[in-house]
Amino acid sequence: MSRRTGIALLACAGASLVDVSADAAKSVSEIDSCRPTAGALAQDATLVGAQGRYRLVLVARTGGRRVSGVLVLAASPPAREVLGSASTPLQGSTDIDLGAVGAHRIGDPASTDPHAPGVLVLESERRGTRQILLRLGSDANRVDRRLYDGGHTVLRVQQIDADGFAGRWESRARSSGTGGTFCATRL
Repeated sequence: MSRRTGIALLACAGASLVDVSADAAKSVSEIDSCRPTAGALAQDATLVGAQGRYRLVLVARTGGRRVSGVLVLAASPPAREVLGSASTPLQGSTDIDLGAVGAHRIGDPASTDPHAPGVLVLESERRGTRQILLRLGSDANRVDRRLYDGGHTVLRVQQIDADGFAGRWESRARSSGTGGTFCATRL
């Protein structure tokens, strides 16, 4: 497949054209195959050590809208803490167009500022259940301010394997909300 054909396929699938490479055909199939996951995470589940680049796909629960982009995760600075009960092993950025699936932007998801990253991974246990969230938006992830009220866009991890991770996403602000499924596949 030529690079031009790959770009055309990505455009037809509603994908972001950022980071188009020889894997374009694989990216289109990943967009089409991102399906809902079920079940709970194992108690020892973690994204520690999952630094790297991923193809991130969000699928809206209603209307079937899909969007993809690149997610980059790196180790968080050692001193990073969030509310004392959650560890934050990774942070990073994504170029995904949240508006394409009706999700809210709570700051810049592409921010690479270590004090206000576009993506922050939060790992915790709640009522005996393991939770891994990716919180999107630099305003939500600032170290100098905690948002208790207001909007959020989060990815709730429900499955982790050698190729990446997947689950459900939700986005809320004031009285409006939306959600769906997501897949993050290692590039």
